[in-house]
Amino acid sequence: MSESAVVCNICGSAYTLPEDEVYGNLPRVLLCSHIFCTTCLRALESPQNVITCTECEIETSLGEDGVDGLEVDSRIVGLIYTALMNTKKGPSGGSSKSRMAKIPASTAAVDTQEIAELKPDQCKVLDEALMKATKNLNKLDSLYQTLVNGIPAQLRKERSRIIREIDFAVDKAKSILLKRRSVLLSKLSAVDLLFSAGQKECKRIEERVKELRTAIQKARHVRQVPSLGTYCNVDEILETLHIPVDVESYDMSSLSLHSGLRCSLQVDSLTECFKNFLKIINDDDDVILEEVTVEPFQYQVKSEESVKRVEVWDNLSLGATGSDNAKLKKKSPQKEFPDRKADSRKFLADVIDHTDACAEMVETVMHYVMVSHIENPGNFHVRYMMEHKSAHRLTQKINTFCTEESSLFTFSDEIKTDSLLFVWWKMDIWCRGKVTVLFQKGCIQNVPKCLASEVSRVCFFFLDHGFSKGLTIPSDKGLCKLNECVRKPDGVALAEMNAWIPMAIKCSLKDIIPSDLVRGWSTEASDEMRSLLGSKAVEMLVFGDEGGTLLVDLKKAPIVSIREHLVFMELARFYCPMAAHGSSKPLLFYPPVHPKQDVEVNAVLSHVNTPSDFYVQLVENMEYLLLHSKLQDCYGPLAADGEFQIYCPCLSQACVARYDQEWYRAQVTGFPGGRMVDVRYVDFGYKKTLSVKDLRQIKDEFFALPEMGVRCTLADVSSLEDVWSDEACKELKELVENKLVTVVAKKLVPVTSPVPVCLFEISDDGTGASIGELLVRKGLAVSSKQALDKDLPSLETTVWDPPLEEELHVELNSPSPDSEELKPTLILPTCLNDIRVRVTRVTSPGNICVQLQQFDCHLNRIHDILKNLYSKSEPLEMKWEGEMFCAANNTGVWERGQVCSVSSSSVAEVLRCDFGNMVNLSVNNLRPLRPDLIGSYLLECNLSGIRPAGGRSTWTATACETISQFLTGATAIMTVKDPTVRPVLIFLFCSNRAGQNISIADFLISEGLALKERKDDSLSQNAFSEECVNGENTESKRTETPPQTPPTPSPRFNPPPERVKTHAYPPPDMPPRGHTLMSISAISDQGVIYAMTHEAVCKFDRLRERLQQHIKTLPRQKNYNWKGVLGCAVMGTDMYWYRGHVMEVIGGHVKVRYVDQGLVESIPVCHVYPVVLCEDVAQLCIPCQINGVIPIGKGWQLDAVMFMKELLLGRSVNVHIMEHPEDPCGCVTVEITVDGMMLSKIMVHHQYATNDPDFKSQEEYVVKPPIPDLDDWDINTEGLKKPKPVLGFYKEFELPEAKKHFSARVKHIRTPNEVFLCVLDKNGNQQEESLEEALDLVNDNIENLSLLTDFPIDYPCLAEYSDGKYYRAKLLGFSDLAPTLKLLVRHVDFGSDDSLPVQKLRQLPASLLHIPCAAVHVSLAGFKPPRMSTEQELIPYCPQWSMKAMLDMIDLLNGELTAVVISTEPQLTVLLYNADGSLVHTPLVEKGLADYDREL
Repeated sequence: MSESAVVCNICGSAYTLPEDEVYGNLPRVLLCSHIFCTTCLRALESPQNVITCTECEIETSLGEDGVDGLEVDSRIVGLIYTALMNTKKGPSGGSSKSRMAKIPASTAAVDTQEIAELKPDQCKVLDEALMKATKNLNKLDSLYQTLVNGIPAQLRKERSRIIREIDFAVDKAKSILLKRRSVLLSKLSAVDLLFSAGQKECKRIEERVKELRTAIQKARHVRQVPSLGTYCNVDEILETLHIPVDVESYDMSSLSLHSGLRCSLQVDSLTECFKNFLKIINDDDDVILEEVTVEPFQYQVKSEESVKRVEVWDNLSLGATGSDNAKLKKKSPQKEFPDRKADSRKFLADVIDHTDACAEMVETVMHYVMVSHIENPGNFHVRYMMEHKSAHRLTQKINTFCTEESSLFTFSDEIKTDSLLFVWWKMDIWCRGKVTVLFQKGCIQNVPKCLASEVSRVCFFFLDHGFSKGLTIPSDKGLCKLNECVRKPDGVALAEMNAWIPMAIKCSLKDIIPSDLVRGWSTEASDEMRSLLGSKAVEMLVFGDEGGTLLVDLKKAPIVSIREHLVFMELARFYCPMAAHGSSKPLLFYPPVHPKQDVEVNAVLSHVNTPSDFYVQLVENMEYLLLHSKLQDCYGPLAADGEFQIYCPCLSQACVARYDQEWYRAQVTGFPGGRMVDVRYVDFGYKKTLSVKDLRQIKDEFFALPEMGVRCTLADVSSLEDVWSDEACKELKELVENKLVTVVAKKLVPVTSPVPVCLFEISDDGTGASIGELLVRKGLAVSSKQALDKDLPSLETTVWDPPLEEELHVELNSPSPDSEELKPTLILPTCLNDIRVRVTRVTSPGNICVQLQQFDCHLNRIHDILKNLYSKSEPLEMKWEGEMFCAANNTGVWERGQVCSVSSSSVAEVLRCDFGNMVNLSVNNLRPLRPDLIGSYLLECNLSGIRPAGGRSTWTATACETISQFLTGATAIMTVKDPTVRPVLIFLFCSNRAGQNISIADFLISEGLALKERKDDSLSQNAFSEECVNGENTESKRTETPPQTPPTPSPRFNPPPERVKTHAYPPPDMPPRGHTLMSISAISDQGVIYAMTHEAVCKFDRLRERLQQHIKTLPRQKNYNWKGVLGCAVMGTDMYWYRGHVMEVIGGHVKVRYVDQGLVESIPVCHVYPVVLCEDVAQLCIPCQINGVIPIGKGWQLDAVMFMKELLLGRSVNVHIMEHPEDPCGCVTVEITVDGMMLSKIMVHHQYATNDPDFKSQEEYVVKPPIPDLDDWDINTEGLKKPKPVLGFYKEFELPEAKKHFSARVKHIRTPNEVFLCVLDKNGNQQEESLEEALDLVNDNIENLSLLTDFPIDYPCLAEYSDGKYYRAKLLGFSDLAPTLKLLVRHVDFGSDDSLPVQKLRQLPASLLHIPCAAVHVSLAGFKPPRMSTEQELIPYCPQWSMKAMLDMIDLLNGELTAVVISTEPQLTVLLYNADGSLVHTPLVEKGLADYDREL
């Protein structure tokens, strides 16, 4: 708090405390929260007992006490009192305080920062102290409440007992003792004396509570504003917070104290003394007549008076009366405390909420504020009216700082994100701003830091106003424009600005959410809130805080509440979580994939509740790692701005939830209260309670993977009791924590039930112990067999009824599916409704093959029998013919099949009897099938109630393809309508992504691929089904079942498709006729070749980055009418957006051509968006056709297209453009040269095409000279140049002789012990002037040098560096072959390697070859990689070294170095010394990043 905070803003007088007979001048708080001294407030008091604030003109009504009744500001009083106590400590303390008071504000802020740096453990100590103080406060509150509530109860009990005795005695002498009774009753006040000790204990606890609460409040202020630590004694606060609560030191005997009083009637003495005939006596017959006065007591809540030194009392002994035997002994407070002021900002981070929760009452605080910025009703900023003058002073200070020359940026200054700068706002007003986003010139993405002269755009958040603003810096103005609107603070200014907390406070209206939960807050709600509040002061009622945001309500007369007004205007609604309605169930995740039965899989236990309830995550599926990475990339930047915020979650809603600063898939499971929700992380299984602000809407793309957490239970053990003990749960966690285990599923169960599994440890020898057996051995569980034997009842022979054991034995011995009679042929069950089936093959809606899941056990038995019979058998020499049944080995599995045909190459076409599809197998994989095994578990079906659309008698190819993609391999529910016909008429229902069963027939009708069958149609369903494959259907006899009519599925309402129309992308820019180098990107099925120039390849990379900026998320799927759509945006398999062209709509998929690459794919509708992006960029790929050839068969065949793809895709070829098309989107006629041969001749040679007879080759248009006579040849060789000699190798630089010191410099470091050196002359300069001059001449005429055409290893050449200049290099090999050819080169004068395309390599002039290489490859002696390293990050190409060793070595090699050659064979080895003569690698060894090499 600044110095102005302890003086009155009106009179400028300092606040003083009352001392002795001086009343003092206390600071008092008005209703508007402004603070003035008592003297000024008495002067402002009106006759109507009203004070008008001089700053905001808000009136404050006074009570009966007048100005003295106003609240005293405890913070200022505490500061004054602390300063007074420090002054009284002594001359040293007083002088230091006085000197500190005279230091200017800026210097004090700097000193505060220095103090914080000198005491780094203060925050941690304060946190621990406050945690302990919170516990002590809870204990004191408990003791106090026990005494306060117990003493009155015991007092009432004792008084009632005595009154009953008195009434009993008085009743005997009622007529003469009525007056005496009233006198005796008046004497009962003496009983209070018995409990005076307990009342004193209450006062002690009150004082302790008062001291502890005051210390806690001071600690909070120090935590929030560290500069307050200089105005108070932090050690005393810590001492108070550390004092423990000794429960035994407090006397609780008052709760069980009995007075021992009774009433006795002295009848014999009644006549002697009227006053003594009835009296109250104690157990010792002592008469109690004295009046006892006990001081009243009360509980003081949250007193904020000045803090006194805490006294610790012990050895407290109280007697029965507790008045005279109390002896108090004072412990001296602790004198030595560690220096704890530096970490005060970490103070109370996790304890304040807990301390506040322990308070008995939560009071709402009223403030007068002004709204500074409104984003929406859930995100706006306010400023306190009481800080108006402070804000004005802050603005003046900032303007003063900005007028200094030191605030101007220079070319060496650097700007970083999250740094504090001064930003020009309006009317020559400079404000504090924090850098949020920073863009550098030439960069598309934001950067964390850059030079001030390189800034192109910067965004600020105004700390004192709450809004953000972006500034664009023109490239031609640079620092001049930047200094006009942005200034930097120097060290003094930055220290002073850090002492001022932000004026703008982030708030949110409590418990209201947008009316539209999908779109969020509307602009109408924000505009309505702005129009209501304006720029005037309003009342703010604070309810609490959530995640750094105050939950408030704003009030402005005559409106009752801003919240209620927005709800009344239907712009918002109150937060009320509820379960989803039946008509709008939330989209759920796919259920987890259970492991197969009796198959060993590796997994990790992600969460353990009990051995009967835990979750495993299979490690074989690596797709989750990619999903997790995409989750962080998608939701990581959105955590701050709240995009995709869930305002009102519903039960079972799928979402993305935060956990430990990362995002995971989750599901809402409950609502504990307030704005909190219970969620379950579906990929791990654990549960957590979060705030609604930590939830985000999940995108559709993250539904693709099912839940990864599989709920399991141990199948081989049971608990010793009804529930698992804590020891068993803890032991299981220790056995499986961070370990890979083997999981074996013992039983197939529904997806909603836990999977019974056995867990085994993984050992090196492959014999892992069973985790269940380990629990049994340790006595924490019992084997399931033992538990079953234990639960079996004993046999009772005297009972006539069959014993229960026999009944249980019958149940246990009931035939299992494996023991039932094997039925080789499918028999329909008696109940034909809701049969679960698996679709194996779909030809059309009239020909669907399904398997009944209840026959899975029989099918497995058939496979096992076939495996046992034929797995070890040899092929038989027999002639296979059609219609023969066989056992076929299909990909290692023996199945039943039926031979359809046999080709001449001993390949048979076999029908899989149990699956319905055809496969081609060698006759060596066929065996004759036993007659008792002939049959099929396949059922051919026909969808009932629909017919083909368009008046056709057969199903369209689109309908067949759509239903095949939708149903093949799916699990469905089938209801048989008519089992007497073949194919069987059925109704088929399949689950969609929302978990709802939809009718396949209704789906085809909604897609326009089928029509409802007419009721009066007399045609059979077989008229519209496909013809079945001719053959005998061998079926066993079964009992005829009368047809049953299933319930008609409810009609589904489908909204009409939204009409949308887009135009095509602009045609590609045609290159001029002639030869050009192009890259082949795609080849269509029609033989169209799509090529891209090298300029188009570079444009494509930049275009893809632009597309990601246009669409950052997957748009919400709608039902579009695709007839008018040409151009579109497509999400590829790599989750990037591309430009596309719609070619055809096939059911739920769209056939799209990527206009910039030429690829054609069938994309799901949800990944295609009808919008045209980047219209200013033409299509980047050019469609081409081969010149002068005709494909065989009037069209390119599949094998020809595959040949061209294998030959051309990804290659850079020479293309000769022969003719441009008339249509801009047509194909360009080209001749492609591949390795010196024309593609047309290659296709003709391989008989994929023939020469076009109408085409005249280019050679015919060239005027050819007449063929000379052979005898008249006159060959003139004059002027022919001699072939250039092949260049040799570079000349290595000769180092000085061995054991001779020479100056050197490291040019490149490959590993810590492998570097490239250059030798310096005696003056420390590198001897390479001639090389630099030669390279400058070469770079000036680089276009005259030819490209590199030969690529031998170590071949010298010129290579382009990142600065655009060419340097000497040599070839090391090929780095990439596709999509473009790249070579690995080494810059011989620097030592660095680079991967470059052929276009960046040039022939080396012979004049540069004789100059020696400037960089010499050497090994550093004296050290080697460490034998044991704890570093996690290693060098990828040399994992023996860590990245930390690499970075440290780079630092060590900077400076003056001296080298000595110690060996030249087998590799050049040197020792490096630094300027002081020590080996450079010594610090590396001392840090444990390397070991000494003793082999020297």
